[in-house]
Amino acid sequence: MFLFTTPQSRETTPTANPVVSAIRDGAQKTGAGFDYLLKTAQRESALAPDAKAKTSSATGLFQFIEQTWLSMVKQEGPKQGMQNYADAISDSGGRLTVSDPAMRDRILQLRTDPQVSAVMAGALTQKNRDQLASALGRQPQAGELYMAHVLGSRGASDLIKAATSDPTRIAARDFPEAAAANRGIFYDKAGSARTVQEVYGVLAASHANTQVAAASAQPSAAANGASEAPLAEIAAALRPERAKGLIGLFSTGGSREPVSKAVANLWTTPTAGGMKLASLDAAERYFPRVKNDAASSSAAASQAVAATAPLPPSRPADLSMPASAPAQAGARSRRGPLDLSSFMTQRGGA
Repeated sequence: MFLFTTPQSRETTPTANPVVSAIRDGAQKTGAGFDYLLKTAQRESALAPDAKAKTSSATGLFQFIEQTWLSMVKQEGPKQGMQNYADAISDSGGRLTVSDPAMRDRILQLRTDPQVSAVMAGALTQKNRDQLASALGRQPQAGELYMAHVLGSRGASDLIKAATSDPTRIAARDFPEAAAANRGIFYDKAGSARTVQEVYGVLAASHANTQVAAASAQPSAAANGASEAPLAEIAAALRPERAKGLIGLFSTGGSREPVSKAVANLWTTPTAGGMKLASLDAAERYFPRVKNDAASSSAAASQAVAATAPLPPSRPADLSMPASAPAQAGARSRRGPLDLSSFMTQRGGA
């Protein structure tokens, strides 16, 4: 490790998750929010492109049921290069059908394609946003958009309005099919039916509290050709952009923790139950408060100085005053001029 090691210009990017990349592309193509689509996919399928519901025909990342998917392909297919699929879908008495069974299977199988599914989900989100805004007279919140994904735009607007006008109304009575397919939303753990206000709260909270980077969220191996999904990109996708500049000034590319373990050990003191921060102990603060009074503090300080300060050296004997010198107060003892004749050597001759 070198003190002034030059940091890398940017952080190493983990292997791209094809599912997350597909959702990002779908958001960009349709104008839908990437965060919303990513949370919805996590909530609906745990980011598994081939996920299938046990209680309905819902399939894929965003759990499209058959009729909703056929409707989206019919409307959005021509814009996405799927004109042949759109032409194969027809309306028969208010229900969309495909006369050719093989073509129908191919169209429905597209729900397991992350790219196609994400684009259709983004388009559906924008459609629901516009319809909810028109029905409510305001822009819908993210949780309300998720209600439209589960109940349809009309069902979501009815639920939102009922939660305000008649909050104690039993929701399963108004949405029997949705309640049968989503009992965990419309009924509590004891089996009691929830009110429209409670269902509104459950749907809004479930979307807001979705943990996108949860360890259990693993796309299927068929989607990315690996047994484990690279979840690092999922976590990075929703977190704020990491500040650059000062963070890596003296970085060596090692630990990303804010404080190294060596420094942390200097700030901790051992206890019987483990480690604790030394600065959190009232008796070990940086500027401790002395409880003694000023007099005792002054005396203690004087004793400490007396005990530790060295005494001055004794005066050399040759510098001491003669014993015969008179002691005169306020008078200084003076010596006569030095007689240099004692150092002279006399030579012969006058």
